Amino acid sequence: MQKSRRTGRAPDLAVAIVVLAAALTALLPQPAAAVRVVTYNILNFPGSTGAAREDDFRTVIQGLDADVLVVQEMLSQTGVNQFLNNVLNYGAPGTYAAGPFTNGYDTDNALFYRVSTIDFVSTQQISTALRDISEYVVRPVGYSSADAELRVYSQHLKAGSTTLDQSKRLAEATILRNHMNAFPAGGHFMVAGDLNIRASTESAYQKLVGSESNNNGRVKDPLDAPGTWHDNYSFASIHTQSPRTTAFGGGATGGMDDRFDQTLISYALDDGEGLDYIPDSYVSYGNDGYHFNTAINSGTNYAVGSTIANALHEAADHLPVYADFQVPARIDAQTAMDFGDAIVGSFVARPLIVENVAVPPADELDYTLAAPVGFSVASGPHQLAVGGSTDHDVSMDTSSAGVLSGMLTIASDDVDHPSWSVALSGTCLDHAAPSLSDFALLLTDTLDFGAHGEGEFPTPELSVFDLGYSELQAVLDVHSAEITGGEGRFGFVGGFTPQSAGASPAVFTLEFDDGGTEPDHLYSAVLTLRTRDDTSVQGWTDLDSLVIHLSAFVQSGSSVPEDEVRSFSLAFGSANPFRDEAVLALTMPNNGRALVQVYDVTGRLIRTLIDGDLPAGTHRVTWDGKDNLGGPCASGVYLSRASCGRDTDIRKLVLLR
Repeated sequence: MQKSRRTGRAPDLAVAIVVLAAALTALLPQPAAAVRVVTYNILNFPGSTGAAREDDFRTVIQGLDADVLVVQEMLSQTGVNQFLNNVLNYGAPGTYAAGPFTNGYDTDNALFYRVSTIDFVSTQQISTALRDISEYVVRPVGYSSADAELRVYSQHLKAGSTTLDQSKRLAEATILRNHMNAFPAGGHFMVAGDLNIRASTESAYQKLVGSESNNNGRVKDPLDAPGTWHDNYSFASIHTQSPRTTAFGGGATGGMDDRFDQTLISYALDDGEGLDYIPDSYVSYGNDGYHFNTAINSGTNYAVGSTIANALHEAADHLPVYADFQVPARIDAQTAMDFGDAIVGSFVARPLIVENVAVPPADELDYTLAAPVGFSVASGPHQLAVGGSTDHDVSMDTSSAGVLSGMLTIASDDVDHPSWSVALSGTCLDHAAPSLSDFALLLTDTLDFGAHGEGEFPTPELSVFDLGYSELQAVLDVHSAEITGGEGRFGFVGGFTPQSAGASPAVFTLEFDDGGTEPDHLYSAVLTLRTRDDTSVQGWTDLDSLVIHLSAFVQSGSSVPEDEVRSFSLAFGSANPFRDEAVLALTMPNNGRALVQVYDVTGRLIRTLIDGDLPAGTHRVTWDGKDNLGGPCASGVYLSRASCGRDTDIRKLVLLR
C-alpha cells in the first residue's frame, strides 16, 4: 500500500475510519479457516528469558491460529519442547506437534503444525555457510497425493547492510534457488523467514524472485510490493521489525521500519487452482500501518488491540507474518448406478450426484464426464464450488434389447482422485407379446365348451402366452378380464385373479353355469383379457387385448353314451383355417334327419348347409364362406353345428380373406 511520507499520528478522521472498519469487520460472518502458514522469528528462544516470554507468546499464538508455524532463532531441542508444551499446547495438550529438529552450528529453524489439519511428510536441511535452510514438507489432513503437499523453506539469512553481508545473502539465496530449481515445474512451495533484505533490488532477493533459464524454483511476492522497504513510510503497513524502540532482553530496537520477515510463494501457489494462496490474506500480524518508527504497542493498535500489541512487543523483536491457502477440491460421487430393467424405446435416466466435499475455503472442482457405450451424459466441462453438489442425468440407451454395463469416468482436478469410476448397469427388454398360442401370434380364438346336457359341462383351461419369451423380454401381466354376452353364464372358476406369463403361460380355468338353461340352445359370449408389460419395468405400456369367443350348446336331456357320441361326428375334411372352401365330414351311424348349420361366434345363424334325411355313413359337407343370401362372410371364427336327433357335434372354422 503506497502512502505519502508523514510523521506523527494519523489524523483523527483516518483513525476513526480504521476503527469503524475494524468494528464492522468483526460483525461480519467470518469464513471457515484456511490452511494458515506463519513464519516468526522468536528471538533466541529459549535463552535466559524464554520462560518469562511464554505467556506473551501464548497470547500471540492464540491470535495467530496457525496451522503451520515455522520459527527462526530456535536454540535447541529443549527449546522446541518448551515452546511446544508451554506455548502451543498450553491448556490443550496434543493440539500441535513438532517436526524433527536439527541443531546446527548457529540458531536454527523449527516446525510446528496443528495435528487436526496438517500431516507432516518430511524434512531436510540445506547447508549454507552460515545457517541451515530447513525444508519442511507438509500436507492438509485428508489428502494423500503429492500434488497436495506444500514445501516450506524456513531460513534466516545473513544480517547486515554491508556489501559483504549482501554477498553472503546472495550465496544463501543461490543455494536455495538451485535446490528449488531441481524440482519439477508446477510445485507448491514457499520461502518463509527472516530474509534480512532491505530492498527488492538486492541481488539475493532478485535471485529468488527473478526470471532465469530455469524457473522451476522461482517465487513471487504475494503483495507485489517492490521497492526500498527500509525506513520507508510508504511500506509502513508491511514492516515487521522492530516492534520495540527500547532495548531489553536482546534483539533489535528502532521501531517499525524494516520488512525483514516475508513469505514468498511459488507461481503454482497463485494460479487459482488446487492448493493456492488466498488473495489479500497476507498479513504482518499486529501491524496497523500507524506505527512507523515507533513501538507496536505505542498508543492505540487498530489491528490487534492493546493486549496482543503488548505481547508482540514483549515476546520478540519481529512480528509474525502469515498467509492463508485454500485446499484442493475433493470429489465425491456414487461408485455404482443400477438402471434396472426398461422397455425398448423408453426414456430411462438416473441422477449422478457429484459433490465438492473439500473443507472451505477450497478450490472449485473442475471435471468432465465420459460415459461408456450404451449410456450418455453431458460431458462438460463442469465446475462445482466448494460445498456444492449437482445432479447429472445419465441416460441408458434403450434402442434395442440387451444387457448394458460399463464404467463412467469422472476426470477432475481432485489431486487424490483424478479419475473417479462409476459402474453403470441396466437391461433393456422387448415388450411382452400376448398370444393365445405358444408358436404363433394369436390375439383372437374360440373356446368351445361342447354340447352337453345340464350338469355335464367341463371346466376347460385357457392358456395365455408371452410369445417368444426370453430373458430380454418383459414378463406379460394379464391384469383384468371382461365377459360380455352369454346371459352371464360364463366365468372363471373361483373368480378372476391377475396372472403373469413368462417362461410359463398364465392359465385360467373357466366354467359355464348350465343351471336353468334352455334345452337345445347355443350360448355364446366374448371374453376380453387385458394385458400389459410387467409394471415393475420402466417404460411399461398397455398391450393388445386378447379376445376369446366362448360357446356352449345345451342338449335336451342327458348326453348319449360315449360310444354313440363317437359314432356321430363332424370332422374336418380339409385345411382349417381356409380361404375358399371348407370341407367337413359328417358321419351318421343310422339313417336320420340331419341338420348342419354355420353360426358366427355371437350365435347368429349364417348358413344352413344340410337340412334333410341322410342315410347312414359319411357324407361330404362343404361351405364356400358365404351366407344364406350368397354374400361373402368376413374373416373370422365361425362354428359349424351338426345334429341328428339327440346327436350333436360342433367344429370351429376359421375363414381367412
